[in-house]
Amino acid sequence: MIEYEELKNDIERYLMERFKYRKSLVSLTIDNVIATRRNSCIDLYLRIRKVESLFPPDCLIIARLGFSKERIGHGTQFLRFLTEVALKYGFRYIGIECANMKSGAFAKKLGFCSIDGENFTIAVNNLMNYFSME
Repeated sequence: MIEYEELKNDIERYLMERFKYRKSLVSLTIDNVIATRRNSCIDLYLRIRKVESLFPPDCLIIARLGFSKERIGHGTQFLRFLTEVALKYGFRYIGIECANMKSGAFAKKLGFCSIDGENFTIAVNNLMNYFSME
């Protein structure tokens, strides 16, 4: 749980710097979910999974990610950041849960593979390769 608290703190620092927040937005639940309080700029719900489920083990699963301003790079920058954080904490995969049309297209653009048509996953190393080629 302490490791997850550090992960939460890294995400909180990133969001505070990127979106110029002064107060804490991010919380960690007892069932290992990192979430932001509802606000006007960002909506994040991130599941931490070390065991296999629909997603592979050692996976950070984006259950919800939304920004008030779309198509200006917030999602790509967050995924780049999440890739670095995943490496730091030993996660081997990043997943996107219950993707809608927009998030599914975004996942495919970044090289995620579909699990079942609405859930996607990618190895962190593959995502690193994608970002290194940009």
